[in-house]
Amino acid sequence: MFFKKTTIETLDNWLKKPEDYNLEFKTAKTQISRNKDLPNYSAAISNEGGGKLILGVTNQKEIVGTNAFTGTYNTLPNYLLNKIKIRVDVEELIHPKGRILIFHVPSYSPGKPTKSNGIYLMRAGESLTEMDEETLRQKLNEVIPDFSAQIVNGLTLADLDDNAVEIFKQRWSEKIKRKDYLKFSNEKTLKATGLLTQKGLDYASLILFGKKEKIDELMPGSEIIFEWRQESGKTPHDFRANWRGPFFKIYDDIWKIINARNIRIPFQEGLIQREVYAFSKKPIREAVLNAVAHRDYSINQKSIFINASPERFVIESPGGLPYGITLENILYERAWRNRKIAEIFEKAGLVERSGQGMDDIFHITIKEGKGLPDLSDSNDHLVKLKIPAKVKDKQFILFLEKIANEKRISFSFEEIYELEKIREKQIIDNLEFRKKFLELGIIEKIGKSRGTKYILSHNYYIHEGKTGIHTRVKGISRDKYKELILNHLRKNKKGFYKDFEDVFPELKPMDISNLLRELRAKDKIFHTKHSPVGYWQISNSK
Repeated sequence: MFFKKTTIETLDNWLKKPEDYNLEFKTAKTQISRNKDLPNYSAAISNEGGGKLILGVTNQKEIVGTNAFTGTYNTLPNYLLNKIKIRVDVEELIHPKGRILIFHVPSYSPGKPTKSNGIYLMRAGESLTEMDEETLRQKLNEVIPDFSAQIVNGLTLADLDDNAVEIFKQRWSEKIKRKDYLKFSNEKTLKATGLLTQKGLDYASLILFGKKEKIDELMPGSEIIFEWRQESGKTPHDFRANWRGPFFKIYDDIWKIINARNIRIPFQEGLIQREVYAFSKKPIREAVLNAVAHRDYSINQKSIFINASPERFVIESPGGLPYGITLENILYERAWRNRKIAEIFEKAGLVERSGQGMDDIFHITIKEGKGLPDLSDSNDHLVKLKIPAKVKDKQFILFLEKIANEKRISFSFEEIYELEKIREKQIIDNLEFRKKFLELGIIEKIGKSRGTKYILSHNYYIHEGKTGIHTRVKGISRDKYKELILNHLRKNKKGFYKDFEDVFPELKPMDISNLLRELRAKDKIFHTKHSPVGYWQISNSK
């Protein structure tokens, strides 16, 4: 439990207070709607800044007790987490006058009001109402404070690790070519970077330079845990390391531990020997830097967790994506949860510019033929990045290099990303790129209307030496489908629409209908209306 246990005396004090936006009493002697009222009231209280929902007490402050969720109240925090995306702790209090259930509802996060059953709710007197547009706009536009820039009360220069500060000074001096920076004292260095002000030292100072014992005391969640499994599906790990210390002192050690388990993947291209490593240095370092700069440090019970194997590198960072960032725009939008930390990384030359990095991870991973990194398991409380370690299709990149050399063109990251999505999922979002790829003969189109797919062209499979795969991927031609329809009708005299669904389970209903309409337009078949359904037959003239 992360709430202070309620006593009978505390409850009695609450009963003396007027019911307001942050304190809601419900009688609920036998039950309360689990799917509607419970999440709705919790969301509304959260949007008012958090508070208590108390069951078993009337509006007149009379304790009547409740039988709601007897024996199952412990399941409600997980239920509400899935329902409204916030953790609500639930407590059972046995009062002399009856059993009480207390829901400890946290405040919404700045810029992220809580939604229930598809709407944003707020209190209006004793009732709930949908949030008006102006209130919702204000809450959505709230500025999220930079946690890393907040002052740590009592933190002093003596609490910082001299070696960590020295490592930063060396990197900073080298990047901007100022050797005089090496002579700066710790105090002057921290003032010059804005980490030390008249108000004191901030959390970025503690996370990046704080001595281990100070981090243990003030921020035990500022930790990175690494586990290695020789087989990704194993439960026990084969090796484990954890770091809780000043980041600038542990940064290189993290890479050394990971690189010690690296695997070289050689491949031949004509007379040239190439090689790819399972864990490429830049994507892995970028992933770690992103996790440190963008994690939610207010979640002090969880650490950054790395799970690596010969198949993949997975890194989990506490807290969801920063405000304004989604899985759809993460490669193009820039945002900072801990801007001060990101700016120090930029000064040290660890990143090219603060806020960048995810596009580099995708770009390099795709160009190594490993496929697409995956963020799909991320949620409002966790960012989970999976970077594949095995080469899936080295010929894909060699084919693009061949096209680039022959056509004397270059491919941008966005174009390579779109081509990789075609290779893996046969979809393309950018219409401008689609036209270019078709003209270059890199892709080809299959099907029509909503059933249209795009695949890598026959030239790609020739280059790979696997033309048979092209035939399988492309599938049966439209003319072949039409011939199969005609053969079915010749043999069976008539055919119902359901018959063709059985014949072509791989086709969408619209695709089947289009084939039938095209045959009718050519006067090869006709449709007979027959109650309750009609059927198709061969035209007499055919």
